[in-house]
Amino acid sequence: MSIYGSRKRWNELQDLQRQVRDGAPQDAADEAPPDRGADWAPQRKAEPADFILPATRTWLAALPDDVRPATLVERYARIVNRIAQQWNDKVGCPALFDELLGDRRGGRAGFPAKSQRDLVRLQEYWYNGRGRR
Repeated sequence: MSIYGSRKRWNELQDLQRQVRDGAPQDAADEAPPDRGADWAPQRKAEPADFILPATRTWLAALPDDVRPATLVERYARIVNRIAQQWNDKVGCPALFDELLGDRRGGRAGFPAKSQRDLVRLQEYWYNGRGRR
């Protein structure tokens, strides 16, 4: 199944696109050519939250003191938010740890030592099943 729903809906969208492309502009704003030099990157994808979210605070409070990733919280809040979001996902969380700790691209510098230790400690805690519901 398509993300647009049924095949009928897809055909309706195609027809609408053709009408818009082939039809006359509705107002003066439609007549202006698009700004080809504009930087649209900031509008395409939102920046990740670089602060600890409330749900992440709750998750952190439930962790034992010796597992709580203090350095990660301080330096990489966006990553801690991602881990907290994936924590109870049996497929997503291991994949995230692999992504963060692995080097699929080659030559990756990785995290500083303290942050790396925090990640490994969290990973071990997760794999031992103590952190999952």
